[in-house]
Amino acid sequence: MPSNDSLFDVYLYENGQLLDNLEALLLSCEKNGAFCADSIADIFRILHTIKGSSAMMNFDNITGLSHALEDLFGYLREHSVRKVDHRKISDFVFASLDAIKAEFGKLQNGCAADGDFAKLTGKIKAFFKVLVERKEEAIAEETAAQDFICDLKEADEAQNCYKAHIFFENECQMENIRALGIIKSIEKHCSRITTGPKDLLNDKSCEHIAEKGFVIYMMSDETADMLISKIREAFFIRSLEFEQISEAQAKSDIFAQESKQVNREESSNAAASINLKQNYMSVNLNKLDHLMDIVGELVITESTVTKNPEVLKLNIENFEKATRQLRKLTSELQDVVMSIRMVPVSATFHKMERIVRDMSNKENKKVKLVIIGENTELDKNMVDSLSDPLMHIVRNAMDHGIESCDQRTQAGKDPVGQITLEAYNAGSDVIINITDDGRGLDRSALIKTGISKGLIKKDSSEVSDKEAYSLIFAAGFSTKDTVTEYSGRGVGMDVAKKNIEKLGGYLSVDSTFGQGTAVHIRIPLTLAIINGMQVSVGPRMFILPLLSIKETFKPNKRDIAADPDGNEMICMRGSCYPIIRLHKIFGLKTDVTDFEDGIMLLLETQTRTYCLFVDRLVDEQQTVVKPLPVYISSVLGANKSIGGCTILGDGSVSLILDINGLIN
Repeated sequence: MPSNDSLFDVYLYENGQLLDNLEALLLSCEKNGAFCADSIADIFRILHTIKGSSAMMNFDNITGLSHALEDLFGYLREHSVRKVDHRKISDFVFASLDAIKAEFGKLQNGCAADGDFAKLTGKIKAFFKVLVERKEEAIAEETAAQDFICDLKEADEAQNCYKAHIFFENECQMENIRALGIIKSIEKHCSRITTGPKDLLNDKSCEHIAEKGFVIYMMSDETADMLISKIREAFFIRSLEFEQISEAQAKSDIFAQESKQVNREESSNAAASINLKQNYMSVNLNKLDHLMDIVGELVITESTVTKNPEVLKLNIENFEKATRQLRKLTSELQDVVMSIRMVPVSATFHKMERIVRDMSNKENKKVKLVIIGENTELDKNMVDSLSDPLMHIVRNAMDHGIESCDQRTQAGKDPVGQITLEAYNAGSDVIINITDDGRGLDRSALIKTGISKGLIKKDSSEVSDKEAYSLIFAAGFSTKDTVTEYSGRGVGMDVAKKNIEKLGGYLSVDSTFGQGTAVHIRIPLTLAIINGMQVSVGPRMFILPLLSIKETFKPNKRDIAADPDGNEMICMRGSCYPIIRLHKIFGLKTDVTDFEDGIMLLLETQTRTYCLFVDRLVDEQQTVVKPLPVYISSVLGANKSIGGCTILGDGSVSLILDINGLIN
């Protein structure tokens, strides 16, 4: 089917979202160690939707696989299975997720969805058959309320039916756990117990009990006084209503209670669905890219018109008012388009949970992933490009960083390791930290490997920590002697570094041997438009990112000094900073060579602070970043001092400086 078919695009988008939701549900269930009723129902609905839409699109292999899983979860939904291999079911669903995603990848690339899922589908059906046949071991009875009513019909006349309504003291906390304690105290005296709410381990039940109390239906040979005394043994009971009831009343109360619960859930789901339909819609990303390009050209055109030298000579007051209004509207339009493209990093971060889960199983390690700042937003294209570098870094932390349970115990650590993903805004940039509490980087081992591979040319005693740690980003570098599924080839962290640099970002590493490692990533919110300061050196114009400029000033000769190597430095407020003369970097001729004749800009990079000397400041402006032409990139080679270019108001081209590249 052609990729421009709107129905096809909707199918891929909506089912892709469903697969992501399904993966998140499975990971949550694995953490809890079981499939709760709500999760089973949600998984069943997702599989049912994927099956139906795939059948409509005639993707038979996807339809068959999702149908087999749907049957399995449909059975789990209708029966409370006591003995079931939850890990086995998770493995089936994860394998199916990967298979279906692979088919989606084929479809997006214009290929046929021709994967053979017969073997996997057969395994799921065989497991389902065994599950159904093991009635006495794996098949649960009906719901608790139905069982209770059934037992009422068959009960001996000596059995009494009681109802207790309990209210706990206000703000006693953990009401659901206290209710569970009461059930444990009386269950040996009752042949059947049904509670309202049913699921006492659900967090929502705590709020329900605190507000509306806790109801117990009991069948017992014991007297009412005996049961009341057992219930009264619990702490923080504010009131207890206890009565003996008939079979008809029990049936009526239980069914009414269940009906209200179902109606509340359906009403809540319907309301949420209505709100979503009213407030959100899907937009093709290509359209947003095109819109962004148009806004970028609009910004350039606005600058070309309002800053045209011939027009400025006229000094027309009404024209200046109009240009200010145009600039305001253009800026607002740009902000709106940017906000449309911004998405949280949560989806990308949560994808790492699957990597941690799979590697924990294969490497026989116990690791938990902690996510902080998942609502931090980035441009959609940036978020999409961030997934691959994060995957390599997390895999490296799992394989090289986190120790086995035995090793961690011997080192006095928690046997369960931890990897933390953190994101937060820093001006026009986003900082992402990937931290683990593993073994840390062995400085001496890194240097030894670096020397053997020819990456270090000096004596090991002269190598700084930063230089040693940065070796992990070198192509072909690995401290492992054997090649495994995850490492040993030296093609992980170097790929991450290159991909982050393509995004205009930078990587750095901190580590404490025996305690852990932290990888820091700094990337811009977007690569499309920046706020810049225009400076001149001789006949040339350059643009600097505005947020990187901490201060501009006229230097004083008495503050200038030189280090032992002859490099120029300037002393300010008790600190010394290196000076870079921009005209020397690019070999430009200029009459401004004396520091007191030019302007100094104090720039702060990710790792250093330095001063840049230019002829003069020209103007502050919003700059549309254009990629460098291929021939300029080839000439620059490894020189990363230029990050892009832009078109000025007079139609000339200005280079955008990379402040990190300049100092490096």
